[in-house]
Amino acid sequence: MNAEKIIKKIILPFLLVVMMSFSMTAAVRAASRIETVEAVVTSEASLPPIVKERMEESVAAIGKQLLLGHTLPVTEDWKKRQESTIHLVFDKILVGYTVKQVSIQSYGTEVSINVNLLPWTDTIQNIQVNANIEGMPEELKNLVMNDLTAVNEVFSAGLEGLPIAATDWTNGILKRRLNKFMEESLPEFRADFDIKMKVDSNISTAVVDLTVYPKLPVVRTISLSMLSDTMPNIALVTHRTFMEDKVNVLIGVPVAFIERHKEDIETMLATPLDEQTDFRVLKINSKVDLTAAEQMSVVVRSDSSRYRMRVSGWVDIGRDNRAKDDILFRMHVGRKISKLDETFFQVDVNPQEVKWNWALGYSRNIFKNTSSALRYDFTDKNLIADLEYSFLKNWLLRYEHKFDNDRKEAAIRYKLHDFLGIEYVIDQRESWLRFIGNF
Repeated sequence: MNAEKIIKKIILPFLLVVMMSFSMTAAVRAASRIETVEAVVTSEASLPPIVKERMEESVAAIGKQLLLGHTLPVTEDWKKRQESTIHLVFDKILVGYTVKQVSIQSYGTEVSINVNLLPWTDTIQNIQVNANIEGMPEELKNLVMNDLTAVNEVFSAGLEGLPIAATDWTNGILKRRLNKFMEESLPEFRADFDIKMKVDSNISTAVVDLTVYPKLPVVRTISLSMLSDTMPNIALVTHRTFMEDKVNVLIGVPVAFIERHKEDIETMLATPLDEQTDFRVLKINSKVDLTAAEQMSVVVRSDSSRYRMRVSGWVDIGRDNRAKDDILFRMHVGRKISKLDETFFQVDVNPQEVKWNWALGYSRNIFKNTSSALRYDFTDKNLIADLEYSFLKNWLLRYEHKFDNDRKEAAIRYKLHDFLGIEYVIDQRESWLRFIGNF
């Protein structure tokens, strides 16, 4: 047998077996080391859940330093030495508890460290949380307190049953739990706390002074608008100062908090306005619409469910047939007899002719955006029919027919804002522009 055949049939297979043996040995050694360390802490008395969690993290950290990577199997002598070391180290950092026993259990590459504690005698029996809300108006503190309702559970879970001497040891984990609670329940605010002990009739109470203060951005300026479709806008001026005082309490409040409690705050602003004597007599209900921002806008729209009173005036420009009625003021006072029907009294004042016209009428909403009216002018002895149709957001079509002189007038109106509109008017003889003011 030549050398080449000897190498192929004997030496190469032998080398392959040796290499595989070394690989398997290395794999076995690698798999026979401690890879995972867990800790379980128990106590013969109460051990608050978040304190238990903190302790288990500390024991696991100590255990990983001592045990990770150690070759298995472990001997009983080695386990006792490690148990003694963990007992000594953990007992030195504990306050309020004494380490009673440490045992190490090995499950293959996983190790469990079981620590049993003895609490010191004096423990916390009651929790009292005193919340102080800084930088918030009294009107909104109830909303903040409602969001803080469950904050007691954060401190109860960390303090109730805890030895009094261990309270300082729990501050860090309580702070983390409190921050998590705030992010979930009251994210627009931060919170700090201070714990003091009070002993009364042998009952130990942990008094938690909780301070809550707002985060930026906050409301800095407020623009207030008061409007009505059924009352003269000028009548709302007398209540403007009252409402300014109400809305200004929102200055300094976090923008996100206002957005989250938008409906509650809108109701809070509307209710006292509707409780004013004249609002109650006239059956006026207010709806507040606010836009949460650093430069916030608040629109208050107050309308009566029973009456409709409007004061308006207009100026005509471009009329060829001047009839000395280019300027006119009108007062409308109506009483709703149903959701669709209204009876009304109307007075027109023409300052150019120093003339007064007064009329009685009836109007009805015949469709959603369409209304009709019939009124009798007692001054000119004229029966007048009106038809109005509103479309889009600020547009209105109207038609007026005076039966006595058979005069017909049609117009299209655009509302520039709640106080001013412009019309293009046309009748049988001419067309012109009309500027209409709502007072």
